[in-house]
Amino acid sequence: MKIGDEFDYRNAKAIIQKDNPQLLKEVYSILNNPKNKLKLEQKKGKKQRRLSEQIKEFFLKNKDWEKEFPPKSLPNMAYDLLKDKRFPIEIEIGHMRLVYADFFEYLLEYSKDFIKAGIMIVCNDPLKFGKKWQNSLESTRRKIESIKETFLVPVLVIGVDP
Repeated sequence: MKIGDEFDYRNAKAIIQKDNPQLLKEVYSILNNPKNKLKLEQKKGKKQRRLSEQIKEFFLKNKDWEKEFPPKSLPNMAYDLLKDKRFPIEIEIGHMRLVYADFFEYLLEYSKDFIKAGIMIVCNDPLKFGKKWQNSLESTRRKIESIKETFLVPVLVIGVDP
């Protein structure tokens, strides 16, 4: 797996870099590690769920990462990954419509000063994952830009390729 491109919305990268440079370094290191190869096999079931789980496992091999951590404001939801509570990570490799729940989650937590920025991991090129409907960096960018008047949360969107 490797990082293809990123979208730095509202200076999220600088905010994370200032407050926790080690976190950003670790995220990039995990996502660019050539040993972390995604298995794109075709089996019955939810392929995107298996891909997200694989990415979570790459992070969980490292110290102090938690998965499925509930936000303070929305205990029935969960961040995919968390190491620093100020910078939750969501993995949206699945269908492009699924990012809206993440936007809502980030917006509520940010408005209550529970988080400083969010990190999203998405497909850089969905065709490399085998589907054109999978969430991509470009589709996430378009969605964020379409709600920029109300979506004030700094988000670093990282597009990965398998």
